[in-house]
Amino acid sequence: MKRNIKMIKGIFGILLIFFITTLFGQTTEWNKCGLDNLSSLNDFEVLYFNEVFQNRKGDFDFNGKTVAYYTGSSGTTISKKSYYFNGLKNGNNGDKDIHLWQAGGTQLLILNEKEKKLSGGYDVILVSWSKLLKNGKSRKRLVKRLKNNLPNKN
Repeated sequence: MKRNIKMIKGIFGILLIFFITTLFGQTTEWNKCGLDNLSSLNDFEVLYFNEVFQNRKGDFDFNGKTVAYYTGSSGTTISKKSYYFNGLKNGNNGDKDIHLWQAGGTQLLILNEKEKKLSGGYDVILVSWSKLLKNGKSRKRLVKRLKNNLPNKN
């Protein structure tokens, strides 16, 4: 019995070290995010978005996905990936975890197949700092507007 408890504690310790290393290792690489304005993501951006949206994305994985960005108080201003990450790099939020703070102010809109076609190929929309929730007709308007702003994947 004592041997099993020691083994469980050891496994738990290894998992804890792995989690801390992964979490801190990933967040130190966020400075390699937003270096371009491609709608496709580099490996660091994939890791970053999968981490900060882990509690809201369900089974969705950002790997190989095409992302559109909107911002503004109404959430209707088309933005760029570099602007999203510049907010992290230049933000001053005291003791707050800036990554979770930024993600908390971002609406994650994972597009279904119909919306992907309607948008011209996007998989997800990130709406930063909008005072209005993007659902129903307002979501559909955002998706339709993307058709004129086709994704640049390479």
